[in-house]
Amino acid sequence: MTHYRAPQNKGQSLENFAYFPAFIHVTGKKIIVLGGGDVAAGKLRLLCRSQAQITVIAAELCPDIAAMRDRGDIHWEPGPFIDTMLNGAVMIFDGSNDPRLTRRMRIAAKRRNIPVNVVDKTDQCDFIVPAILDRAPVMITISTGGCAPALARMLRQRLETAIPSSVSRLAAIARDARKMVADILPDNGARQRFWTRFFQTGLNDRNDHPKTINPDPHLSIDQALQSFARDAGPDQSGRVTHATLAARDPYDMPHGVARALETADIVFHDPGIAADILALARRDATCIALETGPDGLLPEQARETMTLQADFFARQGSNIVCLYCPPQAQRLDNVIALHGISSPSRLAGMGNYAMQPAREL
Repeated sequence: MTHYRAPQNKGQSLENFAYFPAFIHVTGKKIIVLGGGDVAAGKLRLLCRSQAQITVIAAELCPDIAAMRDRGDIHWEPGPFIDTMLNGAVMIFDGSNDPRLTRRMRIAAKRRNIPVNVVDKTDQCDFIVPAILDRAPVMITISTGGCAPALARMLRQRLETAIPSSVSRLAAIARDARKMVADILPDNGARQRFWTRFFQTGLNDRNDHPKTINPDPHLSIDQALQSFARDAGPDQSGRVTHATLAARDPYDMPHGVARALETADIVFHDPGIAADILALARRDATCIALETGPDGLLPEQARETMTLQADFFARQGSNIVCLYCPPQAQRLDNVIALHGISSPSRLAGMGNYAMQPAREL
């Protein structure tokens, strides 16, 4: 068996990033916006959600930007642009639609090593702004590298209906309780299991059941910790999930298997399982590739050893997932039955999977 850490979101493309995905800390930092029209206003609506110090350089302001100035959200520089206006800035947005001004500004910014975004002109940008799904403090961004902004917007719109607004409250509760939980649960493994359980419970409680997430964050955390303490004892067992997957795209996976991978500590898998599937596992999960025989199937002894190992680790409190390609399913039921685990349920078109609590040998 080959042990390694779970792969990280390889995707089906081998194309390298033209833009590196990152979030920049801008609290108290100077950001400059060139232009006072509707294009600049579009960027400013988002920038004003940040804690940056925003300076707008423009001869005139449209009504929306004028309102931002009146509220004190921005500082306005009405004079003509001069290079020294850029001093101390960490980034620049150019919505002026003035090629000559853009050229001057880019030369001045390059001398000062300040990254520039020229709105709707990707070839002149040092960085681009992705489509954003806002569940602050959770921020989900989608980018096509500037090649298809409309596609990024459509993907964001689809995610809007898939990710409940309660995610915002869950993240805020976790942020405020992070130190308290760390003090109560100093063991990293226990703390990780607690937060996984807390978030899974919260994400199951959709917006149409608002009472399921307590408005008092301290009460919610206290209740969750009490429940975790009751269920987590010296005899706590993990869970073993056996799944046979025909899918190679995570989009086509059974939801139950995807959920099991979210919390798996160890993933045993057939070498034919797609890397995109394995990338759903946690970054610190251990993946163990099973060695198949010349016929492409697992030798009976290796299969039995893997089943016993999975059961052993589960009794130590670890969550285990065992993934097989369809040919392995022909002999899977025999081994499962041999060790007293209930037979996997069938899932049409996707292979089969079953979840069982760890048992005593």
